[in-house]
Amino acid sequence: MDVQQKIREIGLKPVDGQNFLNNVNTVQALVESGEIEKDKTLEIGGGLGIITSQLLEKTSKLTVVEKDTVLANYLQENFQDAEIINKDALTIDFSEYERCVSNIPFQITSEIFEKLGEAQVQSSLIIQKELADKAVAEPGDSEYGRFTVMTQYYFLPVKLRDIPSNDFYPSPDVDASIIKLYPNKERHGIQDEEAFFKLVKALFTHKRKKLRNAFVDSRNILDKSKDELKPLRDKIPHSETRVVNLGITELKEVMQYLETEKII
Repeated sequence: MDVQQKIREIGLKPVDGQNFLNNVNTVQALVESGEIEKDKTLEIGGGLGIITSQLLEKTSKLTVVEKDTVLANYLQENFQDAEIINKDALTIDFSEYERCVSNIPFQITSEIFEKLGEAQVQSSLIIQKELADKAVAEPGDSEYGRFTVMTQYYFLPVKLRDIPSNDFYPSPDVDASIIKLYPNKERHGIQDEEAFFKLVKALFTHKRKKLRNAFVDSRNILDKSKDELKPLRDKIPHSETRVVNLGITELKEVMQYLETEKII
């Protein structure tokens, strides 16, 4: 497919965030990594259908969500075997799907990861390389942060390959990566996800500080006063460890302690 010519033919003027794959080998690698066998599959951002066409060779249960009306109409005309939904992907129910294979809009990667994670949908995605590196980072790495913890709480992430920016038209300012996400949240045994992520947000606001200091300094996010938190800061598990070095197991231990103290 000549992407530039097709864009002209349908009268589309790409806006910021619309970057269309134009490398068939990259599309094949993405689709193969999806491990689709007649699964009910979701594609987010169908674009010109370069991924859609290959997904339809794997499953007849394909739903494509495309926010752009011009592109959604194009997909409806050319891929009648797929269900085409002209909506913002963040407004749909992800729990209806068994697989997600997509070149997702980079600007909503975090929100899509969260929705896929809540629904525990096995996914193969093209995302910004910087975020792929964060997703697979280890405690202590410079890339390790809130996005890492969220991703690794919900999934076992595996980065498969990097993709140069010239595999897209228009070319984005950054390179991309294919990442595979295996549902994995049950292994952590965390019952109160809302409290866990609130704690992670609070602590990682000061990720370079020791836990004892980050705990007190994030009191506004925890909705507590300095006087309430200071007596506990040296009693918290891993109090002398820097937040950036805390894995999910250690963060769970911190949360459990704070639950017993009725802080969260």
